[in-house]
Amino acid sequence: MAYVPTWKERLEDAKPYIGPAIAGFMVLVLGGWLVWHFQGPRNVPGLPGAVSKDLPARQMAAERAGAELELLEKAYQRAVEAGTGEQALRTMLDRMIELQRERMRLDPVARPEQNDKLIQLEGRKGNQRARTAQTRSSVLEEEAAALRKEGRGAEAVEKLREALQLQREANANSASEAKDFSRESRLVGEIEQSEAAPLRETVLTALALARSAVARENWENALKAFSDARAAQVELNQRFPTTKFSDLPALDRIDAEIESLRASGLAAVALAREREGDVAARAGRAQEAAASYAAAVAARKEVNEKFARSRYASEQKVDELEVQRQTVLSEVLLGKAVALDGEATAALRRRQNLAAAEKINAAAKLIEKVVADYPRSRSIDAGLQRKLAFMALRSEDLDGLQDSVLTRLAPLPGASGALMFKSEIPQELYQRVMNANPSRNQGRALPVDSVSWLDAAEFCERLSWLLGRKVRLPTDGEFAAASAGLTRDMIVSAWSNETGGGRSHEVGKSLATPAGFFDLAGNLAEWLQPASAVSETAPVAGGSYLDPTDTLIAAKVLPEEKRVRARHVGFRVVVESAGE
Repeated sequence: MAYVPTWKERLEDAKPYIGPAIAGFMVLVLGGWLVWHFQGPRNVPGLPGAVSKDLPARQMAAERAGAELELLEKAYQRAVEAGTGEQALRTMLDRMIELQRERMRLDPVARPEQNDKLIQLEGRKGNQRARTAQTRSSVLEEEAAALRKEGRGAEAVEKLREALQLQREANANSASEAKDFSRESRLVGEIEQSEAAPLRETVLTALALARSAVARENWENALKAFSDARAAQVELNQRFPTTKFSDLPALDRIDAEIESLRASGLAAVALAREREGDVAARAGRAQEAAASYAAAVAARKEVNEKFARSRYASEQKVDELEVQRQTVLSEVLLGKAVALDGEATAALRRRQNLAAAEKINAAAKLIEKVVADYPRSRSIDAGLQRKLAFMALRSEDLDGLQDSVLTRLAPLPGASGALMFKSEIPQELYQRVMNANPSRNQGRALPVDSVSWLDAAEFCERLSWLLGRKVRLPTDGEFAAASAGLTRDMIVSAWSNETGGGRSHEVGKSLATPAGFFDLAGNLAEWLQPASAVSETAPVAGGSYLDPTDTLIAAKVLPEEKRVRARHVGFRVVVESAGE
């Protein structure tokens, strides 16, 4: 029977192999653990299938952190309601943020609500920091205001700088509630204003010194002070353009003062020449005066060209001096023209019309020369110019025109030296004098109608020129005096509504008054001279072909606006000094 070894024998035989086997097994176990540890699944939050080796412990730690955070939040809310100091609240917030971060680190799964919670807590912390900064900033601003009142401007600016920095910090840290960008802008403005104030004071001081120097006629010091003021204002405008002290127009004003100082010499020369011209003009030395005015013009032009911004620069002054120069030069010629006109008027009065025409033409040529050579002369008389131009055109018809008038005049009863036209002015005469005929009922021998009072007054003026005597419209009293002796039978036979046929008739065909006047009643109503030259109305007398006989007998005088032109209204004239 074969021999079967016992277990003890077998154990003894295996002893040499047991140690190496156990060691090999341990190596295999250790190697397997290492492989699993370094290459196995990781604890990555949110990664499906990721499993933490110490998941229960981390969860417990996260729960503890969440519980502490919840308790601390409640305590924080109670502390806020109780008005706890900022430092204590800040400490509590710091701990709450620390717990929330720890909680998120321990939680194996990333949760959005936890991240939102952290953002909320950090926002609270930022707002708290902003409120603290803003409170301190407000205190510093109040301290700056107090320092300004004490005249400690530099220290006030430093306080404002600190206040601005804190406000900027508040704006940067606050989520919303403590942001105040308008206050930040205001503080910037106050700082700039405070920094600009000394420069502004420099400008004002320099300007005051400059004006004082000007008053003392110390031109050198005045120029230096104005230059200092300008330099300070330039710096103000460049460094502090948004402050109220920035003033671009101020530079223009200072430049004008500087240029005025530089131009003062030339301006003084111009003024001296002007005064010399005035003296010579008053003395009647026209050429000397004109030369002085010309020198003043040249000096003023140089001022305008070289110192355009100075107070002495003035195109208007140059124009005025030129007017003075032309005026003084024109007055000699104008004096001759006026004298010739006077001589012509006297000749016309004496009916020496040939001599009058020569003088009129000579005077008209002088006026033409003055207007051509000295168009800006103040002495040019527009009335004389118009008169001579008119008379020059009528110079060849003076005899005929005078005959047409003088032969139709009759003395006014009770008025020595005054003659009145016997009839209403006929269209033929009006046409020759006025070179126009506005009448609606046309006819050379018919009275001119549809003339305004102004038209009649202009006719009188022109006829005055032609006769060398004053010609005007009759007054109410003169018309009544001429109408004396006008009987009822004469009025009944006048051109009225009953007899006129609805139109005017040839002048001088009705029955004449004892004084020799026609149509004082009927035919056309007539413009008279108003009592006041400035009146807007004038009397109308005599009635017309439109009026019934009873109205003509009543001899009413009615006012009418001077500008009115009516087909039933004309006029006659009075010539003064006709007996000469």
